[in-house]
Amino acid sequence: MIKEILGKKLGMTTLFDKEGNALPVTLVEAGPCTVIQVKTQDNDGYRALQLGFDEKRPKSTTKALQKHFQKANTTPKRFVFEVLVPKDSTAEFKPGQVIKLDEIFKVGDRVDVAGWSKGRGFQGVFKRWNFKGADSGHGTHEYFRHGGSIGTNTKPGHTLKGRKMPGHLGNDKTTMLSLTIAELKPEENFLLITGSVPGVKNGYLIIRHAVKKRGKHHHHHKAA
Repeated sequence: MIKEILGKKLGMTTLFDKEGNALPVTLVEAGPCTVIQVKTQDNDGYRALQLGFDEKRPKSTTKALQKHFQKANTTPKRFVFEVLVPKDSTAEFKPGQVIKLDEIFKVGDRVDVAGWSKGRGFQGVFKRWNFKGADSGHGTHEYFRHGGSIGTNTKPGHTLKGRKMPGHLGNDKTTMLSLTIAELKPEENFLLITGSVPGVKNGYLIIRHAVKKRGKHHHHHKAA
């Protein structure tokens, strides 16, 4: 089977354990995901599935994309992402197949969760880099929120790489590692994950089995 599923962050809530301790958890809608395309070793050089999640109105989908979904006998999806099929997996997948949450995860599993931070578009140096700005004395005008000089005249005669300038802020992919599945509600496609997960409310997530296990007794063996 595959090791990851697409989902959506719904928000934080609280669970109470047997001793009555409050446990902050994130409520995530995970799956069902539809297989839209199957990539094979023979055709593509690697094994992967293109998964779709979250219904989208056909009206707001381009004709070309509608055809892509029709090929898999499914309705258009808002979030489409490719996930790898593990090399040792013998599972056969076909377009249109639906993959449910409880086929991949169970309570207590450790997961890595990836999400995207809120896109803030084109921003200036104040918001993007916390610049201080020019002081207002000494006849300065129209130049308070600018970044100042961006290079030298003679040597090297061009702007240096990595210079902090205005530009696109946000919409970065972040992954939080080794979170625990506290509860699983397959009939509602809900996962409760301990702690917080990246991204914004209603933002899309990729939930996958954790790569590393946490714990004192875990020894790393070097591959021979």
